[in-house]
Amino acid sequence: MNQKIILFNLLITFSLSLFSQNYVKVIIKDTASGEPLFGAAIIENGTTNGAYTDEKGKAEFSVSKSGEVRFTVKYVGYAGKDYVIAIPQKESFTTLFLSSEGQQLEEVTISSVRTNSRIEEIPTRIEVLGNDDLSEENGIKPGNIISLLGDIAGIQMQQISASTGNVYARIQGLNGRYTQLLRDGMPLFGGLAGSFGIMQIPPLDLKQIEIIKGSVSTLYGAGAIGGIINLVSKDPSYEPELSFTLNQSTLHESNLNGYLAMRKKNIGFTLFEGQSFQKEIDIDKDGLSDVPKSETTVIHPKLIFYFNPKSELSLSYSGTMDKRTGGDLRYFISPENDSLYHIRSTINRNNSDAKWIYDFSKKNKLTLKFSQSHFTQKLETKFYNADVSQTIFASEISLIQQWPKMDFVEGLNFNGDAIGPVLGIEKYKYQTLGAFIQNTFRINEKFILESGLRNDYHSKFGFFTLPRTSILYKINSHYSARINGGMGYIIPNTVTYVNPETELNIISTNMVLKPETSKGINADINYHRLLMKKLDITFNQAFFLTTISQPIYDSSSVNNRISLTNAGKDLQTNGLQTYSRLKFNQAELYLGYVFTSVTKKYDKKYPYLTVTPKYNFSSTFFYEPDEEIRFGFESSLIAGQLDQNYNPVKNYFLFAAMAQYSFWKMTMILNCENLFDFRQNKFEKIYDGSINNPGFHKLWAPIDGRVINFSVKWKL
Repeated sequence: MNQKIILFNLLITFSLSLFSQNYVKVIIKDTASGEPLFGAAIIENGTTNGAYTDEKGKAEFSVSKSGEVRFTVKYVGYAGKDYVIAIPQKESFTTLFLSSEGQQLEEVTISSVRTNSRIEEIPTRIEVLGNDDLSEENGIKPGNIISLLGDIAGIQMQQISASTGNVYARIQGLNGRYTQLLRDGMPLFGGLAGSFGIMQIPPLDLKQIEIIKGSVSTLYGAGAIGGIINLVSKDPSYEPELSFTLNQSTLHESNLNGYLAMRKKNIGFTLFEGQSFQKEIDIDKDGLSDVPKSETTVIHPKLIFYFNPKSELSLSYSGTMDKRTGGDLRYFISPENDSLYHIRSTINRNNSDAKWIYDFSKKNKLTLKFSQSHFTQKLETKFYNADVSQTIFASEISLIQQWPKMDFVEGLNFNGDAIGPVLGIEKYKYQTLGAFIQNTFRINEKFILESGLRNDYHSKFGFFTLPRTSILYKINSHYSARINGGMGYIIPNTVTYVNPETELNIISTNMVLKPETSKGINADINYHRLLMKKLDITFNQAFFLTTISQPIYDSSSVNNRISLTNAGKDLQTNGLQTYSRLKFNQAELYLGYVFTSVTKKYDKKYPYLTVTPKYNFSSTFFYEPDEEIRFGFESSLIAGQLDQNYNPVKNYFLFAAMAQYSFWKMTMILNCENLFDFRQNKFEKIYDGSINNPGFHKLWAPIDGRVINFSVKWKL
């Protein structure tokens, strides 16, 4: 009797163990071709449990765990990749992708077009700075991403202030106000809040940067006439990450950044904290600072709740405190003497945002976003003091519907922007309600058509209708071509058309301005081929044309006074961009050329913009003999600029070099920018008048000269 009971219990236990087992079922395919991979291996992490795929790319085996289980997928000649699969599976088979060694650079998922598509499947031309670029930049310039963006062909990082070092990003020759800066797809740096924005964004906190050149207002509304720069934050992974970066430069800049990220089953978090210090320096010994004194603190915590495989909520906060002072060096000794020329800027920026994602199924996903930014700046100058503030909020609900041949994105957004009255300039307060729809139609293996339409209602200026169309044609396995065109608009905001550090007190306050509108087209042809499994060749030829109607400009003929008005004729930018990359074993060579022509149709006497390079030749070479050592060189020739008096300026050449050494958990970088020490203030005085009342020239070249920095990064 006892033996029967024991046998019965064993059978029950065995049966329960069978019922408790779950199965993972996958199909493994090639990323580029979509073809199934025969003989690929999938292994449950931390075990020897796994299987190989059959001729249809299918594999299935039992796993004892449930919930989110991590697997490693491998195949000869392909880069291994980790996947997390929710067990038990909802679908019969889950499709996984692997990229060959030559395809790795192409497999980038883009969020700016809202469909989270791979870059090679997107009709819109997008340039991406990925994790490797940002990791390297963290060692070269830990405090901000200015240098990194400046390396992108077609983007000019223009310094607009010698006293505070403020910099704007100009795309395809257009003023910085036409570039929309996004954080995780949300506009938090518009208008006055864009001041010093790029200067306060460290690279360590970012997963990637996505850049679309040309009008994309259909996707993101007002402000994206020149293009967008979308800063995508890092997300936590199951593998904990802890890193610190310490940097010191010859310009007396010190940086200390820290990053921590971790994820458990249902919760994850990231935390960034950065501190930067800069001492004032007078490079040309004229008594005025060429590099300001500054102190910047950035903190960015993010918390993500993974409720289940379908639902996810992320909450984040970003705080920036920035103080900087420039001007007469005597002012730094006697700051109580307000009669000495000076500019002091104190900025506080507080951003908070929330995002909820719900997957109804693999084909339908709902996303809700809300962000708010409160920006304050206290300006103290010899001539005036000003307290300015701006509050921006943005909200969006969107639904993605996906089928084998077609994707739809529909959404609504409600945004607001308010700037308090500044030195007699009336209060700016507007709201915008928008609706948009986007369709991606994969006509066949060669053609992908993407079209979109946005309708915005602005509380003051009424309706704006913005269509957009993009086409991708895959000519063959090596050639592809894109063309896209769209319309855009930007709402007039008086304080964004002047330099707030020096011109707020000389702007007329009785102006009536209309919105600027635009039409733009971008096209490119791309060639990519892997020869002998070692030589990777990429070549891209792009063309662009953007026309801005009713452009706003300063029409005043009176000295020391600014009067803005809408021009009766257009502002037009057009040009071409040539880019090539050669990669052979551990060596990479990049070559680039950009031609930009910006024409003021409304100004027959001076039709071309000042301080806008017409020609830019660039090259980059990197060599990595082994995993521990990497070094490289960068160069650029900038030519065809006019100064503020419309006279040609000197063409100049910039050269940079870096060396990187990694061992254990440490990475050390020695970097030198502007190696030949080219400076505008070597060839001309950069201000008129006296040191007590300087009138600064527009800057067409660096004024800080050669800079050497050394950084150490420790990563767990």
